[in-house]
Amino acid sequence: MPVNPTNWQREWTNSGLNNRVWSFNDIFEGQGLDLGDTTEGLNEVDGQLIRDMKALQLRAALGSRSLSTEGTVPVLRRRLQDYKRQVYHQYRALPRSDLSHWGIQRDNARKYAIEITDDDGIGALDMYTCAILASPYNPAYWLSRAYCHYQQAFFDLAIGDAYRAEYLCDVLYDTHRRSLQHGLYTRICHALEQHIMVQPRDSITGNLSAEATLLRRFNGVNFFTPTIRKATQHVLALSLMALQCWDDYKTKERLLRARMINVDRDLMPFQERRRVMEVVAAKAKTTKENTDYYYHESRAGNAPGDRIYPHDADDIDRAAVAFTDKATDIFITQNESIPWKKCKIAVSDDPSNTQLKVIATEDITKNEIIFVENPPIRGHLELPKLPIRGLELRCDNCQRGLPGGQLEKHAREFEQGNLREACKCITQPVPILFCPAPNDSDPTCAENAQARYHFQVCGEDWAWLHDAMRPIKVLDSEERPCYKYSCETQSTLLSLLLREIFDITLHRRETHDPNLMAHEIDELVALEGPRNWTNRRFPFSLTANVHIPFNILLQLGVDIFRDLSFDTWVIQLVLRKLTVNAIPCRSDRFKYTTIIKHKTFPKWEDELKIEDLPYFDPSFPKLYLYPGHSLFNHACRTNFNASWAPYGDENPNLMILWSFKDIKKGDEIRIPYFYPLDTGVSTSILERALGRPCNCGGPHLDAEYVPPPAPAKNKQSIGKKGKRS
Repeated sequence: MPVNPTNWQREWTNSGLNNRVWSFNDIFEGQGLDLGDTTEGLNEVDGQLIRDMKALQLRAALGSRSLSTEGTVPVLRRRLQDYKRQVYHQYRALPRSDLSHWGIQRDNARKYAIEITDDDGIGALDMYTCAILASPYNPAYWLSRAYCHYQQAFFDLAIGDAYRAEYLCDVLYDTHRRSLQHGLYTRICHALEQHIMVQPRDSITGNLSAEATLLRRFNGVNFFTPTIRKATQHVLALSLMALQCWDDYKTKERLLRARMINVDRDLMPFQERRRVMEVVAAKAKTTKENTDYYYHESRAGNAPGDRIYPHDADDIDRAAVAFTDKATDIFITQNESIPWKKCKIAVSDDPSNTQLKVIATEDITKNEIIFVENPPIRGHLELPKLPIRGLELRCDNCQRGLPGGQLEKHAREFEQGNLREACKCITQPVPILFCPAPNDSDPTCAENAQARYHFQVCGEDWAWLHDAMRPIKVLDSEERPCYKYSCETQSTLLSLLLREIFDITLHRRETHDPNLMAHEIDELVALEGPRNWTNRRFPFSLTANVHIPFNILLQLGVDIFRDLSFDTWVIQLVLRKLTVNAIPCRSDRFKYTTIIKHKTFPKWEDELKIEDLPYFDPSFPKLYLYPGHSLFNHACRTNFNASWAPYGDENPNLMILWSFKDIKKGDEIRIPYFYPLDTGVSTSILERALGRPCNCGGPHLDAEYVPPPAPAKNKQSIGKKGKRS
């Protein structure tokens, strides 16, 4: 049975790991690791004595450490020596984002998630994190940290670590995987050899340790990988069970069976667990079938949203005046899409004092536009090309319709050097199109995208990512195109949005803050966090929450073993913020809710009809994040005083929010997140969409209200920047 998440502290205490403390020497002494100034002698720099260094050498050493190079030789020497004393045997890891512009001050004590000295030690979890940072390709370290996460009931983090341990072990076994990352096989072997060879010789006989003796035999490091691999599989299995990811558990069991040598012995623990948990799994399945869950949620497990992850700073005070002022400045004052500013962001009156709201700063009359926003993050899934529907061409930036033949035209022009209207994605298996240039002076949609959100993803082949979110086409025995299954069941609908956030984070690290964390970019930091998600559970699947995020990072050039700024906990926080705040395109939002729980596959392409498409296509192929819009609180049927809609066909991405009754200065502006007459919106759907129960005061499901029509569009009323997204 997995660890009980409500009683994990007792198990952790019984293991004895809760009181274990490791100092700098305990972790790094005798490991053969070169940590630069941290481990080098106090009087040496790169093997040279400081007292023997000349002026040019001293200035070069100081400059490389971002220290002042001004002064005489004695001053330079003393400055370098003081620095060496300051950093000697002091290890700081996992730097945090600079959020001072949000009023969040992270001084030296909070600038790093981990800090170790000879005097101040750290616990088991941080110790293994430091070991991973020092030797990132050692699967034993990843397994050990996975076990710590598992024992503390952070099952999602345990899965992320166990997956990386399994990945490294698979590279040693699978020759195909060795070629995916150049040099990875050699690094893994070196890491394991280094780990084993630090074991001291026998103090009496002088013989090598038993592990070192095995290492020198014909099979080398492969003597040890079966044990690591088997332990990894058990941590994965137990964690998947704890998160109720029953389909993922069965899939891993099938893969394990295919790899086993002694099937009866190695499979027995899995079979015993499955027998014990069958009743729980059946009950969970019945609950989902009897509740309003979409098809894409049907196979997902769930993870709690209110636990603070070990390395999360947890220091964002959304109720601080500096924080709400900055949110108002970013989302309203600097919003050039609308010239007048008649609202601001403030702290709500909820008991937790962590929820934000938007209030009117002056009287607002009926049918007056209050807020306008373009989506800084968008995810456009390419639907399967079918004979029964024509090819719809739309600009990826503003979503305006494009004339037929635009794809071929832009592809030809791009090959001829026209870079204003297209980018390298025009030549990829999933091409991205942009609008033709309106004139020679205004920026094109392609230039707009490349300036705001389309950076390292440009020119990469992302067909695999689209395939991971849609039905997969194969040829049957008669060579007929057949859609065998849909990857939508893996809960991967947020994957394109996640890719955009990774891309934006990497770009801003180069241009602004080198330590920026993905969940703390400006578009996400103002949104709700774990303290707003009390008793809230979020969907979790091995594919959507672990496999795909790490594969995206690998394609963007991130080393998922060495770079822990994109660790599993960061990915989970980003996905949870997206789960609550992502908005489907207008056609999915402004219609009655239809919960499609089942989709039957396989489906043959030549048998599909138009009426079959809702039971074939992914439910939400287009998703957007409007962070400013997300700060407006929801209200049910009769309790909202404003509404919202896309601007129209002229600019489908532009979101406008208007009042449909007079709003007095100081009143909160509330909007409906669903179509007001939608009787299909149950309490369950509403809570999953909001991330919490609705606090509008009710009645929550009153279908009597008839909403007013949207105000007539006034093109002159919206700022110039709002015309193109």
